[in-house]
Amino acid sequence: MMFRIFFLFAFLLSITSHVSAIDFCVADVKAAQNPSGYPCKPPATVTVDDFVFSNFVPGKNNIFNFSFNPANVDNFPAINGLGLSFARFDIEEGGVVPMHTHADATEVIVALQGNLTAGFISSDSNTVFIKTISDGNILVIPKGLLHFVLNVGKGKGSANVIFTSVKPSVQLFNLALFGNNLESAIVEKTTFLDHAQVQKLKAQFKGTG
Repeated sequence: MMFRIFFLFAFLLSITSHVSAIDFCVADVKAAQNPSGYPCKPPATVTVDDFVFSNFVPGKNNIFNFSFNPANVDNFPAINGLGLSFARFDIEEGGVVPMHTHADATEVIVALQGNLTAGFISSDSNTVFIKTISDGNILVIPKGLLHFVLNVGKGKGSANVIFTSVKPSVQLFNLALFGNNLESAIVEKTTFLDHAQVQKLKAQFKGTG
């Protein structure tokens, strides 16, 4: 008897889930976000342009000599609820994407141009996995691990990136240490850097303390 009740409950649940399933949930980016993200736009207001991102081009270079152009749920509403987003980065010769993490997303790097040395560090044994990739290569960076990319070739290096989050978080190691008001004395004790080095880096990354 209990089995029949369980089977009936499971069957009704499956019917309900199919009835409530929708083809897509294009983000209403003008509405307030809740813990689960953006609400859906009314279907009647959705157009084909919501499903196209047309600005996947190099951006403006930063202090590390690379540009980063994200296509996340804020500017590409069709990916709302799909658990993925995209980005493009372009690194000038000698430039670097510094050590950083995405706590909530795996990163897939699809090399487009140049020679890029990319790597990550495992959290359990601090093992370094590093590889120089070029056009036609794909590298996976597991979620939450420290990783980096260097342009080791001649000329510009470029790649497209896929994240397993509609808007992945990011924490840059340099900014986390030197781009805020954490007291210099604490930074010095936790990094073994001397006072002059810490002050120089804080000035470079606009930190205080």
